[in-house]
Amino acid sequence: MITVNISGFEEIRNKIASIDMDALCCDVAIKLRDKINKRVHEGGLASDGSPIGTYSEGYMKVRTGNYSDAARYKRGANKGNFKEKKSQKKAEAGVFTRGKRKGQPRPVYNRSTDRNVILSLSSEMEQDFADTQPIQIPNGYGIGFSKNDKKGISNYNKAIWNEKRYGKPIWSLSKEENQLAQDIVKKYVDEINN
Repeated sequence: MITVNISGFEEIRNKIASIDMDALCCDVAIKLRDKINKRVHEGGLASDGSPIGTYSEGYMKVRTGNYSDAARYKRGANKGNFKEKKSQKKAEAGVFTRGKRKGQPRPVYNRSTDRNVILSLSSEMEQDFADTQPIQIPNGYGIGFSKNDKKGISNYNKAIWNEKRYGKPIWSLSKEENQLAQDIVKKYVDEINN
């Protein structure tokens, strides 16, 4: 006859029951928020690991400030090339040529000439996501955007619009992010069992 010592199972159950689920879920949410932020706003990757998309030629002019009337080198080896972003001042992106801001300097966003979409121009949406603390919801914590609302468009709405525009999930967890969540939970359980 085989006997099973129930007290060992009871001890494990009690240890697992002692996990502070709020602390665990909040820790998972913070680490996932940071990972998603880097993936989307720095790496330009959708949830499946593919690039989110590529920018159009017209939009690249806005991102880089390389308008036809933007500052260019007048002599030397770089003659005719656009001036480097580090030395640019607002006026060096040229001025608006139409509309109510005609004649005013264009903003310079100091973004690279890389055409991969990273969902960051003014960094406002990116900062909103990075700075928003996890919100307690039933059975855990959620991450996302604060109630940021500029000109009637919230960053949450921009996020949903971008998923529709590029036709792929951007804000869902990637395989690596799912694995990270599992690893954090496993670490909590391992620490309790040791």
